[in-house]
Amino acid sequence: MVLLTLPMFLMVLAGLFRIRSRQFQIGDVFWFCIFLYFVISPLQRMHGDLIGGATAITAYAYQPEEFATAMLVALLFCLPFLFVSMEAVAARSSSVPSHVSLPVLVITNIAAFALFVVSEGGLERLLSSRLEQDPSQAFIGSMLFLGLQSMTACLVAARFRTSGRLAALMPLLLVIGLLAVSRNPFNAPRFVLLAVWGPVVLGLAGGKVSAASFYAACLLALTIVFPVLNITTRNGFDGLAGVADISVVGNFFDIPSIDVFDTAVHAVRFMSWNDQVWGAKSVAILLFFVPRALWPGKPVVGGLDIGNELFAAGMYGTPNLSLFVGCDLYMDFGFVGVALGGVVVAMVLRWAVKAEWGVFGGMRLSPFVLASSLPILLRGPVGAVLPLFVCQVFWVLVLSLPLRGRVTEAGIDLRGESP
Repeated sequence: MVLLTLPMFLMVLAGLFRIRSRQFQIGDVFWFCIFLYFVISPLQRMHGDLIGGATAITAYAYQPEEFATAMLVALLFCLPFLFVSMEAVAARSSSVPSHVSLPVLVITNIAAFALFVVSEGGLERLLSSRLEQDPSQAFIGSMLFLGLQSMTACLVAARFRTSGRLAALMPLLLVIGLLAVSRNPFNAPRFVLLAVWGPVVLGLAGGKVSAASFYAACLLALTIVFPVLNITTRNGFDGLAGVADISVVGNFFDIPSIDVFDTAVHAVRFMSWNDQVWGAKSVAILLFFVPRALWPGKPVVGGLDIGNELFAAGMYGTPNLSLFVGCDLYMDFGFVGVALGGVVVAMVLRWAVKAEWGVFGGMRLSPFVLASSLPILLRGPVGAVLPLFVCQVFWVLVLSLPLRGRVTEAGIDLRGESP
């Protein structure tokens, strides 16, 4: 097990060594998640030839070559990320006003909240726990409204941070209160809470969080916050009764609900008796926004193939499991697809980190959104978790359009330099 995880551990160290800033960066999020998913989790969850649990009831037996192949998939996909910078650059100053009007942000936030409530089937369904919610009552476009609500809340938080005026406090409390109704620990998955609230917290902090604080917060989240949320988000307020049974020390040595390597190993076994699908999984990811009602034959993401099989075997209580994006590429084109896909995704990530769009009041919102969604995007299945992230990015671009026009009229480019 040590030999299996050692190459990835060394890769993580090399990736972190490249980060020079003492402030937390996108690279910290990326490499911490990879370390957790493909180093810590395998070491904690592997028991001889079993993975997924300590007993034969909850675990599945695999061959050594299946473990090695799954780790090789992760290594090949992550290798290109060693050669791209994942440190965000500060937005350059500009003499042109770069704020969206605070009243406009508040009104837009309230409208987005109202639309999200309607799209989710009303307040009663929205405030119920996940296990009580009927998925058929939700509108497919609800993530569009939630994305707008979260991004306007982030901008209000950033505005409060930069202005320092007491007059900005009431709008901030209002948008935070509405967001707490939309997504809270009793009605939303853990990673959705991170994706929605992360940009708001980073906006309040001005995007400046020390790396030491980031890793301390990660340890706190893994051992206390996420285990609590794992109970409350499924069972609502009734889940609070089980909080006292959570063992912080036990969670430190056996972090719960991290099944990324488990599903990667099973994906390797799944492909040992199935043929490559030649792009079907990639199509399912890229065309996630196409409703299945319009395209009944639309391919499913790899996570559903693996999740349904493990659910049927009794290993898990739900087919809704994670699947690393490298495994989707492996199911499509084998190791060649993993290697080429890793290069493409690494270049896209570099562009997203360095992009000059989404600058408001001297703050770049794109790293806030990316840092908050990267854990679930890496956990996967990416095709199933992309909608909220894409909607957030879309609204950042839309909200920045008036500012881009104002900059153009002043004869200054987006980096604050004269053309």
